[in-house]
Amino acid sequence: MSDTIDDADLISLDEERSLNKDAIDLSSDDAISSNSSTDIDSSEPSKNVDKILEEVPSYYKAKVESYHTWEIEDITQLVGDEKVFGPKFKVGDDFVFNPLITTGRRDNYLTFSVYLAGAPVDSKVSASGDWHCCAQFALDIWNPDDPSENKRNSTHFRYNPRVGDWGFINLLDGRLRLDSELINHKRLNITSYVRIIDDFTGVLWHDFIDYDSKKSTGYVGINNQGATCYLNSLLQSYYFTKKFRKKVYQIPTQDEIKFNLDSFREYLEQPKSVSLALQRIFYNLQTSDKPIDTMELTDSFGWTSADAFTQHDVQEMNRILMDKLESRMKHTDIEGCLNDIFVGKMKSFIRCVNVDYESSRTEDFWDIQLNVKGLKNIKQSFENYIEMELLDGENKYDAAGYGLQAAQKGVVFENFPPVLHLQLKRFEYNFEYDQLMKVNDRYEFFNSIDLKPYMDKNAEHYNEDWEYELHCVLVHQGDVSMGHYYAMIKPNEEDKWFRFDDDKVWRVTPDEVFEGSFGADEDPDTLKGMTRDEQQDFQLRKHTSAYMLVYIRKSKVAEILSEVEHKDIPEHIPKQIKYEREQLAKIEKEQEEMHLYANFKVFYHKAFTKYQGFDLGPDDEDQQNYCEDLYDEESYPLSFRLLKTDSFSKVFDTVIAKLNLTVDPKFLRFWINFRRKNYALRPGKSIYFNYNDAVSQRVTIESIIEDYQIPKNSHHNSGLEESVHISLYLEDASVDLGFVSNSIYDMKKNGKLSSKEFNENITENYEKMSQMALQHYNPKLELTSENEYEIIDDNSEHLEHEHDQENCSKYLIFLKFFDLPKQKIYGLCHVMAKMDKPVQSLTPFINNIMNFPMNTQLEYYEELGSDQIVHIQSGSTFYKSELDNGDIICFTKASWGDIKSEAEYLTVPDMYSYLANRVHFKVSSLQKVDEDEEDYIVHRSEENKEVEHASKSFEMWFSTALGYKAFAKKIGERLELDPEYLRLFIVGRPNQTFPLKSTTPLKRLLARIPKSQTLDICYEVLSVTLSDFEHMILCTVFWVGQGICREQKHEFFLPKFSTVIDLIDRLQSKVHFKPEEEDSLVVWTMDRKHRLKSICESDMKIEESPEFIVGYYPTYREVLRTKPKNIKLIPGFQFFGQIQNSHSLPFIFDLVQGEKLEDTKVRIHKLLGISEKEFENVRIAVTDLNAVDYMDSSERDSVELFKLAENTPFYLAIEHPDRNLRRASAYEPSLYIKG
Repeated sequence: MSDTIDDADLISLDEERSLNKDAIDLSSDDAISSNSSTDIDSSEPSKNVDKILEEVPSYYKAKVESYHTWEIEDITQLVGDEKVFGPKFKVGDDFVFNPLITTGRRDNYLTFSVYLAGAPVDSKVSASGDWHCCAQFALDIWNPDDPSENKRNSTHFRYNPRVGDWGFINLLDGRLRLDSELINHKRLNITSYVRIIDDFTGVLWHDFIDYDSKKSTGYVGINNQGATCYLNSLLQSYYFTKKFRKKVYQIPTQDEIKFNLDSFREYLEQPKSVSLALQRIFYNLQTSDKPIDTMELTDSFGWTSADAFTQHDVQEMNRILMDKLESRMKHTDIEGCLNDIFVGKMKSFIRCVNVDYESSRTEDFWDIQLNVKGLKNIKQSFENYIEMELLDGENKYDAAGYGLQAAQKGVVFENFPPVLHLQLKRFEYNFEYDQLMKVNDRYEFFNSIDLKPYMDKNAEHYNEDWEYELHCVLVHQGDVSMGHYYAMIKPNEEDKWFRFDDDKVWRVTPDEVFEGSFGADEDPDTLKGMTRDEQQDFQLRKHTSAYMLVYIRKSKVAEILSEVEHKDIPEHIPKQIKYEREQLAKIEKEQEEMHLYANFKVFYHKAFTKYQGFDLGPDDEDQQNYCEDLYDEESYPLSFRLLKTDSFSKVFDTVIAKLNLTVDPKFLRFWINFRRKNYALRPGKSIYFNYNDAVSQRVTIESIIEDYQIPKNSHHNSGLEESVHISLYLEDASVDLGFVSNSIYDMKKNGKLSSKEFNENITENYEKMSQMALQHYNPKLELTSENEYEIIDDNSEHLEHEHDQENCSKYLIFLKFFDLPKQKIYGLCHVMAKMDKPVQSLTPFINNIMNFPMNTQLEYYEELGSDQIVHIQSGSTFYKSELDNGDIICFTKASWGDIKSEAEYLTVPDMYSYLANRVHFKVSSLQKVDEDEEDYIVHRSEENKEVEHASKSFEMWFSTALGYKAFAKKIGERLELDPEYLRLFIVGRPNQTFPLKSTTPLKRLLARIPKSQTLDICYEVLSVTLSDFEHMILCTVFWVGQGICREQKHEFFLPKFSTVIDLIDRLQSKVHFKPEEEDSLVVWTMDRKHRLKSICESDMKIEESPEFIVGYYPTYREVLRTKPKNIKLIPGFQFFGQIQNSHSLPFIFDLVQGEKLEDTKVRIHKLLGISEKEFENVRIAVTDLNAVDYMDSSERDSVELFKLAENTPFYLAIEHPDRNLRRASAYEPSLYIKG
């Protein structure tokens, strides 16, 4: 009796504990596969090692083998113990093993799980955490009284510090009859067989958890951006072509990156050329300890994230990248060096057989595409490549001076490059399935190959050694729609291969390089005899195949693979990388220490006066409204960070130092800014802190955070506290409106100040006034008559703050001014306003400091949010207007006189609406005009001055709230063109244009466009008004003058009332048929199922159908006119597979009485307009849309379709794949590299 358990039951003890034991069902004997063998005697383990253990993996060797038997007197006595260890035994000198058993019950039956634990003999090695042991082992449970009664299984495992045991869950299951007999016998032996394998690659049976490529191999991988594994494998191939790497390093890129920038972010945002990005990748691969990124390179390509998730053709990428580098090398010392490495020469020739004449052409090649389908190996592919074609019979060659001659046509190589790229044609278009398919056939290549047999014997260097060694294999795993790419590379002259698989690198055996990359031929009979696991392995092997090979000429290996030394690397590359690593390390350290700090943003008076926008200053958290280009550099809040343990006085000290303030700190007060429900950021609570008080000096930033309940954020994963972000406003009492205005008024009244001392710059004036006010006290201004104001001494008003806010009747209010002539809103100052006073009470103070006449009437508006501006009623108090700390009031003159008529934005709400809804546009002319519109577009010409204006491009800000007409008018004014004749387009990605209609709701359409984004707008100048153009109909016309399958699609606009005759007239300008042919044109339409809908009369309105088919068919026209009895017109359509799968264009066909099908086929071929080869694959059928009757057998060539149609109406159906629809391959869309 001998049984084994499936590999599915392999598990470690730790994994067993985490499993629901009912998850693995061994409840029947069907789960047990017997491998009983008469030549295995459990009682003689010395004879069983090779029989029981698995075969040693290819290219690996066994280091040592051993076995040990654990004798158990009563296995049932082990029940209840968590785990029971057997005796330890050494295998070799370095590792010790011992079996262990855990017990359990399933359905009241005993179960025993058996494992084999392994560890280093040396406890120091074990404690180091840096060890592993690759072992094949088997566990044989047997009855010592009857060794034929046994249960065994074998497996392999990589023992490591994380997992130190492996084995079989429920190896003995009391529910199974044979197992229960062993358990009931109680006395059992467990023999452990162990073979330790010499893991020379370092990755045998590795799970790659915590794997360090650099430490294990000396090389690093490349991170996958999404679907860039094909690019990663190509880059590794480039990198290890070391001569190429040296040449790339020599491309001059030293002037691209500048260091003297304001921030590290600006430094990182500098664009990099493809050449520089590639140099940096090479350097990082050479020096980094971790996998590197390719974002810089793909950014230099001009790719988006969508491109990074699209797989492309490696050959196409290789060629485009080489072209880009070659172009960059022009006019430098290394011009042409890539040709010296990668370019060979081949000669195409036609050689006459009977006369001495040859025509030939020699051309360069960067790679060679070799056929795979139907060929066994690379040698056969080369033979296939140079195989000659005989031109004979009707295909004779016209030799100059000799007439038509039999000739041989072929290709031969004159020179192979030092580094030879071979593209294996693993992907081919399958016409039967109408899609690109992968060729998975087994195809062999060799470690070395002699290419002399494929060279021209007359070539200059023919007698040299042309043997090549394999250097790199680029592998594709999967099918055409999805898959994975990796590279097998031999980096040096020594025969060691490594697999570069995205971010990981490991050593591989030659078997993996060759056998593992050949693909596999499918044999149904062989598959039937495979187990499920063997079939899975076969399918993986079948779909894993080389698609590109890199060979190096043997005589050039040392030169091509010579090491890249430090002197080969341009100085600016390590300088850049070192600087970036230092900065990133600094940032990382800052992030680690983040929880110790508080980050401050402090808004202050001077910045407020420099700011034009919402709230107090630029808010980079407001992604919708923030745009760096809109703001003055001095309008930004101060940013700094301090330790939470610092005294809050250090905040004062830091701000005073940064702003160079000379005012006494007792006149300064900080307010905490809070984010309101409408996302406005405003001061809400003042911080009580007496700078000159010794007790206050001991108050820390941390205590302020706690006392004022400033929220803390946490990292989602680490649980570490982030630094707190505190937004403050610095109130400076010396710039308060009341204090400044009182003092200035007093100085004017006393003749100490003249209005001539001030200029038109309001903010500069206020700054100057506040400095003067510090030297002058007379703080109160009161109304003494209706239009007269004077200063009255009142010492109850003073400069220091009231800190008892709850009992304070004053609130912090900010003032902005709308300057209508300049079309700007300025921040002016703040005021501590009494809530019981009317808002209009500010008017005399404002008039005074603005140098307005004292009787000037002002209007006041509250700025609630970015697009919420509320008018404050005259006479309303601050309290009734619901004004609070941090609120903003914008004032302007109630009347501006004649200036008002010239301004674009006349009121405060208008100006705020502009600020809220403005979008930055880049306007340029549309470069490519669609065919459907070109008849209505004014084209450029030297005589056309109007279009000269239309070639302008410019940038502008515009409020989308004003609507499309105002938008077109604005652009028309800049172009000096009538906006009624402009057609505008929004440019999307990638370079798609979307036309705007005159009714387009711009504000709603562009509501989510952030201020930081520039929206591209293109325009074209129409020859008709946009209103007329929008009422036209877009006609789609298929011209089938050269055959139904060779249609030409044309689109153009026609007025709504146009007829088919107008459509034909317009089509004539596109296809240029002769005027006399117009009477022989037939026009028809199709339905949604690609079948004939109707034949059109000439007076039919075009609005009745969106699409028309037009062809030159004089016979059809005559039949339609005269209706002869011997010709019948029938409808036809094209389909593929099932009759319901119709496609392409329907057609009309004339059946001629007495014509045999053999002759009818000739006319059908002509009607379709396809080649002879394609027509061979076409099937002709007749159908009533239910049953299909194929007519392609030779026996039916005598059938007359005319007679069939007399009895039963039918459609003529043509079956073939849709020529116009090619399913997207793994390499679409097309590849591009910008710049």
